[in-house]
Amino acid sequence: MTQVPVRRSILTGSFWASVSEGVTSLTDLARQVVAARVLLPGDMGLMGIVLLQLSVLEALTKTGFDQALIQRDKGVGGLMNVAWTWQVLRGLVLAAVLAAAAPLLARGYDLPVLAPLIWVTCLHVVLQGLQNVGLIYFSRDLDFKALFFINAVRTTVQAGVAIPAIIIRQDVWALVIGLVAGTLASVIVSFVAHPLRPKLEWDLAKARQLLKFGKWITGLTIMVFLIVQGDALFVSWYLGPVALGLYMFAYDLAALPTTKLTYVIGRVAFPAYSRLQAKPDEMRAVFLDVMRATMLVSGPVSVLLFAIIPDIVHHVVGGKWEPVIPLVRILVIAGWVRSFAALAGPLFQGANRPDLDFKMNLPRFLIAVLLIWPACAYGGLKGASYIVLAGIVTCLPTWFYGVKLLVGISPWQVLKSNVLAWVTTAVLGVTYLVSRHLLRGDWVRDIASSLVAIIAWLVVMAVVGWLTPLSLLQEIRRLRGALATR
Repeated sequence: MTQVPVRRSILTGSFWASVSEGVTSLTDLARQVVAARVLLPGDMGLMGIVLLQLSVLEALTKTGFDQALIQRDKGVGGLMNVAWTWQVLRGLVLAAVLAAAAPLLARGYDLPVLAPLIWVTCLHVVLQGLQNVGLIYFSRDLDFKALFFINAVRTTVQAGVAIPAIIIRQDVWALVIGLVAGTLASVIVSFVAHPLRPKLEWDLAKARQLLKFGKWITGLTIMVFLIVQGDALFVSWYLGPVALGLYMFAYDLAALPTTKLTYVIGRVAFPAYSRLQAKPDEMRAVFLDVMRATMLVSGPVSVLLFAIIPDIVHHVVGGKWEPVIPLVRILVIAGWVRSFAALAGPLFQGANRPDLDFKMNLPRFLIAVLLIWPACAYGGLKGASYIVLAGIVTCLPTWFYGVKLLVGISPWQVLKSNVLAWVTTAVLGVTYLVSRHLLRGDWVRDIASSLVAIIAWLVVMAVVGWLTPLSLLQEIRRLRGALATR
């Protein structure tokens, strides 16, 4: 691809990926709010335990075949059947192992209901393995419009089944039913959306071609699982399902804006960087544009969530979730740092240096493994949250090293390129603090203070743009122009 098509593809892909994640976020948020209003933290914790056991097995058997197929320049057609065969077999094996382990896990957690919950969840595992591998072509071609419709169907079905089930059943089974229904819809749509009809085929030579790239993804996946889910797994064992329900709700809520943003970045940027491997100057320009846009969004969104989390708890989900307020605030800061750190992952993988992604996350892994126990013993759920924050910060040295190595961007250039993002984030935080101090009171005054803060922020940024070169509106226009027509 030349520079213009890549940048236009990034712009279009970013739009559709953003719309897709917006739909997913709204439906997930609606489902979580209904679940939080109706279910108890213990019910949410039970579902969390089920998903954690599944995540352990998925992380241990992740091959990175999908990333390898996206990263390759050509010759992927002959590898599709092998990739799908592994995917199907992996789903069947995971389901069998999970089903066999269910009684042991139920006894280990002293929760008899855990075994039947896991058995039904095995349907989700098998169905996941049957999904059409042809969807990889959409990612390779940056055709995120097609992926948007597929994702929209899955999330709509899952929410459409889960929300009524939660209201009617008012127990954890409603969440399992919604999960399986959404996965079934995803499989059906994957075959409707793409004409590829994969067949069972196993060729060791072809598998080795994929494993050569995927070995780093396998190691990275296991390490990232222990980083991202290891704290929750430890909380479930050490503090119990109620604490896990509180912790996972806080984590999901805090990570919702920035995690969705980084997911969009990864889906769009990775295949784009893969097309620019031989063009470091163009890759550098794309990286700078993506970084500036990310920081302009993630900073203000993180500040806003940090500020309004008490309102969300008190006026939306109910007082039983009040313990999550300090947890969300710690995890929001971690999420903001993660939105920055995650910029490097797609670059490292797209430039055929997945080892740098692995090395970047290694210190984070060590922090999580070595310190989660004493942190929980000393600080409970707050301690676990601080470990998440400390771990993500340790990624930054390798981040700066790898970015400098691959695209020649120094730490000073990173700081200089994001001055507007730092300023607009700080201004929003100050305006919110002032408005909340002036309008503290009931829920009407709380909502009014948030609106006043946002309006004041926009006014201040307009004045800053008038008096200085730091114009938010001008930067948005510049980024759109750079992405579209460089």
